[in-house]
Amino acid sequence: MRETRTALAAWHLQHSRPECLVSYFDPWQPVARQLDLLANRFQAVKALCDADRDSLAVEDDALAQLRDSLAFHLLKACVWWQVDFAPRAVTGLSAPHFMEHAHRHTARHVDDETMLDVMTWQHYMHRADSGHIMVTGTDPLYRGSTSIVYGIDGHRGFRFAMQRPGQKLAWNDITHPDFIAASLNARALHCLIETECAAIGEWDQAREEHIQAARHHARHFHIVGQADPVARYAAALEQFSRCQSRFGRFAFENIVNHMAFAVVHAAHEQGLSLVGLLRQGEENPASSNMVDSLKRRAHAHVTTGTDPLRQTELVAMLNRVETGFALSNGR
Repeated sequence: MRETRTALAAWHLQHSRPECLVSYFDPWQPVARQLDLLANRFQAVKALCDADRDSLAVEDDALAQLRDSLAFHLLKACVWWQVDFAPRAVTGLSAPHFMEHAHRHTARHVDDETMLDVMTWQHYMHRADSGHIMVTGTDPLYRGSTSIVYGIDGHRGFRFAMQRPGQKLAWNDITHPDFIAASLNARALHCLIETECAAIGEWDQAREEHIQAARHHARHFHIVGQADPVARYAAALEQFSRCQSRFGRFAFENIVNHMAFAVVHAAHEQGLSLVGLLRQGEENPASSNMVDSLKRRAHAHVTTGTDPLRQTELVAMLNRVETGFALSNGR
C-alpha cells in the first residue's frame, strides 16, 4: 500500500504541476479541459495527502505544496476566465478551508500572493483605479516587432498594452471581464498595427462570439446537473451553427460537446435511454442521426475536455447509456 501511494505521489509530483496543466496566455486551449484538470488533480493530490497525514516522508511535504499550488491555480483560473466557483460544490471543501490551501501557497510565492490580492481584496492596489495595473505577462503567440502585454487593473478588469521597441507601454483604455476577451481585442489591434490586415472582420466576429461563449464558461461547473439539459444542448448547438469566426467555432464546439456530455450524463442518472430522455416534453421523435451525433459529441468532450485520469471511468459511463432505438422500433 505504501509503495502504491509513493508511486502515485511521484507521478503527481511530475505530471500534476499547474504549469503542466494550464496555459493562461493561450486562448486556443480548451477552458473546460484546463478547469477539469486543475479541479481533479487538486482532489487527487489532496486525497493522497489526507491518506497518510502522520507520515514524515519527504514526498508528503512536496505533495502538500503541490496540493496548495493546485488550489491557488484553480482559483486563479476561475478568475482568469470568469467562471463561477463555489469551493464546496467543486472540491467538497468549505470556502475558508479551501482558501487556507491557497494562502499556504501564496505565503511561499510572493508573485502569486500579489496576484491573489489583485483578484480579491486588493490591499496593494488602488481600488477602482483603472490606471493602476499589475502586469501579468506577455502574449507568447504574437508576431512582429510590437509586443502585447497583459495586466489586471484596480477594477479587477483585464487590460492589454502594446509596446514597440524603444517605446513605453501604451495601455488600451478598455477594461475586459476575462482574459480571453482582452486577448481577442489585443490581437485585433495588433493585427492592424503590424500588418493592416484585411481580416479584421474575423476578429470582430470572434469577439462577439466570445461574449456568447463566456456565458457558458461562467457556468462550467454547473453544466452537468442543470435542469433541461436537452434544451440547453439544442440552444448551444444552434449558437454553434451561427458562428462565423474560427475562434468562435472552436469555443462553441467545445461547449456543445460539454452540453452533449451533460445530456448523456442526465440519461445515466435517470436510468433512461437517450431516446427516452430526448422524448421527454418533445412532440417529435428523436432521429438516429441526432442520437448518434449527441453520443459522439459526448465522447469528444471526454477526450478533449476532461482530465485523462478520469477518461476510462467516464467512457464506461457513456457506454452504459443505451440509445433506446431497439425499444422504439428503430424510430
